[in-house]
This record gives sequence, structure tokens and C-alpha cells, in this order.
Amino acid sequence: MGEGIPKLKIPPLEPFSIPETSIDRRTDSLDVKATMTQLAIMGVNSVIFSKLNVNLTDLSGSVSLAFADLNVTTLYVMDAMLMKIVPMKGQGKFNGTLNDIKVNVTGRAELSPKNERGNSYLKLVEIKFKGFISDARGRLVDPTNNPENKIFAETANMFYDSNRRGVLDILTPFIEEFCESLVLELANQILSTVPFEEMFIEAVSKEPLKKSNNITS
Repeated sequence: MGEGIPKLKIPPLEPFSIPETSIDRRTDSLDVKATMTQLAIMGVNSVIFSKLNVNLTDLSGSVSLAFADLNVTTLYVMDAMLMKIVPMKGQGKFNGTLNDIKVNVTGRAELSPKNERGNSYLKLVEIKFKGFISDARGRLVDPTNNPENKIFAETANMFYDSNRRGVLDILTPFIEEFCESLVLELANQILSTVPFEEMFIEAVSKEPLKKSNNITS
């Protein structure tokens, strides 16, 4: 999986790369507009899966994920206000490590009508991440030596170091929403390549799927 599977539209996982993504969100704790480019995440391939549960009756499921460490690098342009008092405006590079991440994922899919070949496909329509990051350390860096960006980076770094747990708790819902959007798109790319009938051959052959058909581990 680390190198990806092009036939199934699974991208390489080490590193997991995103050319560009944007965030535009307001909450009581954080207003942020940011663009990240050259985002790279190392450690995705070391994920440990547990508590897998798939219900073929309503096409819902859940799984727990665990990562020891995720190393993140990205270029950023940011305009944000943290906790209504800390302005965060500037651009530069971020390097960080997230430690001991636990995530519970739930989702629900729908089944498409059969096509001319008699195949139907799953489409993920709902996904929810609920995660906890035990700790995270990182640095905003100004590679351009721009005085304003340098001051912003130093101020943000100092504030985070002094309020690490609180800031991390504020950022976690943003990270969850980002992952939900990302995984929804990626999962549907993958699901579009494999007919439902080939995923669960034994279960599908037992028509109809009316009573509980659970797959657990």
C-alpha cells in the first residue's frame, strides 16, 4: 500500500501527498483562512486497524485507527485569529509531528443501480472522524527571511509552546473535518473501480440482504 495501487486509484501513502488544499472556517475559538501547498504526511502506512464492523444491511460501518507518529510538512499562507486575541497572519513552512493518534471512523454508503454490465457500485455518502491526538510538536518557519513572516512564526511558535494542549484541542475538529473531506473523496475514487458484487461475493450471492449481515473483527 505504501507505493499505492494505480488500478484501484489508491495513491502512494509514503509520503501521502496533497499538492494544494484550502481551509476557510469560523468558530468561537478560531477564525482561519489558509492555503497549504506541497503537503506531505509520513507515517500513514503504519496505521493499525481494529474494531472493524461492516453492516451489509444498511451499508454502514465503523473502524478504529491508530498511528504512532505522523510527520507533517507543508508550505502555508494563513490569515487567522486564535481565541479572538492572537492574530496569525503570514506565510512560510510548517514542520511538525503528531504523536499517538487514535481515530474512530463511522460511515454510511449507498448502492448505485446496476449498469448495463449488471454491476453496482458503492458510494460513500457519510463519514465522521472522532480523534484524539496525545501530543504534537511543530514549528512555523520563514524560509524567505521576511521580517513580518518571521515575527508571525516566532509569535505563533511561542504561543503554541505555552498552550500546547489547549491549542491542540482547538485544532482537532479542523483536522477531523479536513480528514473527512479528504477520505470521502479518496474512498469514492477507490469504490468506483470495484463492483460491489466483487467486494462481498459470498454475501451478495445470498439474496436478499435483509437480515443483519455484519462483518466484524
